Amino acid sequence: MNVDQLMRIIEAEHLPTPVVYGMGRLHLDAVVLERDGERWRVYLADERTQPFETTIRTFADEESALEHVLVKLREVEKSRRSLPPFSN
Repeated sequence: MNVDQLMRIIEAEHLPTPVVYGMGRLHLDAVVLERDGERWRVYLADERTQPFETTIRTFADEESALEHVLVKLREVEKSRRSLPPFSN
């Protein structure tokens, strides 16, 4: 899988858009993909847009990292659907 393929899946499944290599909107529960030299890092962002330490995963190749991004996006979306509607 490459970034273009990931984005097509995201669009088809109506998943939230991740932050990929600094592109995208950083917010609570955003799925983030970063590259650090020869490693890729995927995590969920907290309310201060910092990584939830327990969600940080590192990968030796981009394809595995992108597949993990997709898994996390599906988990986040499933979790959001299970919450009651927000009202003021």
